[in-house]
Amino acid sequence: MNDKVLSVIIPSYNMEALLPRCLDGLCCCSERELLDVIIVNDGSRDGTLKIAQDYASRYPDFIRYIDKPNGNYGSTINAALPSLRGKYVKILDADDEYDSIALSKLLHSLTTCVSDIVVMPFREVREHKRDIVVRYDTMGREPYQYNHQYTLDDILPDGYIRFLLMHGVAYRSALLTDNGYHQSEGLSYTDVEWVTYPLYWASTVTFSDCCVYRYHLDREGQTMDPAVLSRNIGQLIRVTGNLLTFHNNANLDKMSAIRRLWLEKYLENRLRVIYKHYLYDIRSENFDAQELRAAEDALLPLANKIGLHPSLYADNKIVRIDLISYWNNNGERLPKWLEITNNTLDKLAHWFHDALRME
Repeated sequence: MNDKVLSVIIPSYNMEALLPRCLDGLCCCSERELLDVIIVNDGSRDGTLKIAQDYASRYPDFIRYIDKPNGNYGSTINAALPSLRGKYVKILDADDEYDSIALSKLLHSLTTCVSDIVVMPFREVREHKRDIVVRYDTMGREPYQYNHQYTLDDILPDGYIRFLLMHGVAYRSALLTDNGYHQSEGLSYTDVEWVTYPLYWASTVTFSDCCVYRYHLDREGQTMDPAVLSRNIGQLIRVTGNLLTFHNNANLDKMSAIRRLWLEKYLENRLRVIYKHYLYDIRSENFDAQELRAAEDALLPLANKIGLHPSLYADNKIVRIDLISYWNNNGERLPKWLEITNNTLDKLAHWFHDALRME
């Protein structure tokens, strides 16, 4: 099966309504002989397994399925990794889809690519709104040449890449399997591990202009929905603790100073996500100081070993008050009037930024 260029892992739990759309896009790909699609049914209670079996029977040359007990997102990735047939591997959530034309172009380019990581734009799709294409650029300027191999140490100091997102990344399969990649099970938000741990092992990266992933943001119940995140913030805290533990246990002696500094800034950003939830995103009347202190008790001892010092400012960059410092000094959030001012300015800043990215 060495002719397979890309393995696509599709974690699926109770996705009978959306899985056909996801798979139909792959079946329309003109280069599908280069694809290796693995549907992982995570103990669904609806007709997801039946749909996976139907597509695998109709397209046995490139679609397979794994049926397993429910174990949450990470367990589906772990189940698929040992059976990869593609030179590269990418994830596709069952409620999203790939652009078949862009996928064909990507597959063609991957036949000659040898980089550890391939980074590409992706499309955010919302009903009744224009799509937004997410790129690694600054004010419309993309600094890297497409289909050219760079070393990570060459590009990380530029500051254009502060983090990767699952929708816009593919890995050389051997990078994961040779290093024993394992994703935490029984937790949500472990896609953060997918875009973090390989950065400790990778050496090279290639940027592609193939906008393959169509990320649908309108479905209720998505893990990053503010209401869902509020219910499951404890799981995100645990995943963040996993990242900090991984770093503290990693062999950093062989790592360049450039890489170490970048990873430390990245981990500070992961801590910032937790603080932002408590100090800015949730309504002030729902803020629980004891809950935040418990999160700090779990994370800060690990962060202190690395020497992390996260800061948090409003997105609008006009009101320059560090929310974390304010919390540390006063034991409370910003005054209500200042939060309202920040929120208003943030909405204007986000509207302007999204207007630049719309297609």
